[in-house]
Amino acid sequence: MKVLLLNNYPMDHAWELWQNGEYPGQHLWGATHLAKHGIEVEIVPYQTSRLLNKIGRKIGLGDHLDQQLYVLFSRANYDVVYSACQTNTFLLACLRSLKLFHKPLVALIHHPFSHSFKKALFLQGHDRLLCLSEKVMEPFAQKPDIYKKMDFIGWGADLPFYDAGSQDVATIASSPTIVSAGKTERDHDTLVKACLNIECALKVYCSANTIPRIINLPDRIQIHASHSAHNAVSYQELLTAYRKAFAIAIPLTKTHNLAGLTSLIDAIAVGKPVVMTRNQHIELDIEKERIGLWVEPEDVQGWQQAIAYLLANPEEAAAMGDRGRRLCEKKYNLDVFTDTLAKTLNQVQV
Repeated sequence: MKVLLLNNYPMDHAWELWQNGEYPGQHLWGATHLAKHGIEVEIVPYQTSRLLNKIGRKIGLGDHLDQQLYVLFSRANYDVVYSACQTNTFLLACLRSLKLFHKPLVALIHHPFSHSFKKALFLQGHDRLLCLSEKVMEPFAQKPDIYKKMDFIGWGADLPFYDAGSQDVATIASSPTIVSAGKTERDHDTLVKACLNIECALKVYCSANTIPRIINLPDRIQIHASHSAHNAVSYQELLTAYRKAFAIAIPLTKTHNLAGLTSLIDAIAVGKPVVMTRNQHIELDIEKERIGLWVEPEDVQGWQQAIAYLLANPEEAAAMGDRGRRLCEKKYNLDVFTDTLAKTLNQVQV
């Protein structure tokens, strides 16, 4: 069986980084592990024509028209088209709904749908929709023709990546350090305000858009911001900071999507307790599983209390980290994710 894989970032580069041990395999969405299931993957070239993609967005054919045209005119002998992003297959879905495209379409759904007309065409044209959140599926419970196409798929960590070199790094810094890393919908202002009144160190790795606006910060609060499309630090450098951290903070501005999931997976993979803005779209309930604490959006006092509680109860904080790691090993890992994905791809194969 052969699958053509599309995504909204360069998967060939991600594959190279993963092979070099510089990037976790979960960000290749099963491509690294499908061979274990007898499934060959061909990665569709990324951004071969910016002009085509601009035209595609202008006329409402979705993102990455170049990838969709590659699939349409590909001479490869493939069985299934699999998109790791829900915005990459709109044209293909329209053609499939009109019976003008004959290969099965499978897409990963990261976020709730919008734009009802386009949504209907998108849903109709896909054979299976694998949702990273069951909340995304709930609005379709009364539409059996669509709901039957949907399945929940739990994302998880490429554990060998996180374990490589971990024995060479101290597990805790000399003073308790909270680490927050992320570029999407991060509320670092609230986190920084909370930490100003707590005796701990804070390291923030963010983008130019999410730099805290508070100035004249004490030395114990360090801000590392990227002013380009690249991350502030490499994944390996971030892992080193995570391993030395006392706890991982995930402050969010909005909670109507899966923002923060990447950081949560990172945190449990390295076995650290989590303090996170409550997000109903994330299936993993950190308080129910006793791996961390929820805080309400923009709640400075809530952040102060949660972090202070962990600092005052280091043994309980360590136990939270241990439980998170065990949960990762049991359920939230790349092997479990790929098992579900492989079953779906085999089921839709023509």
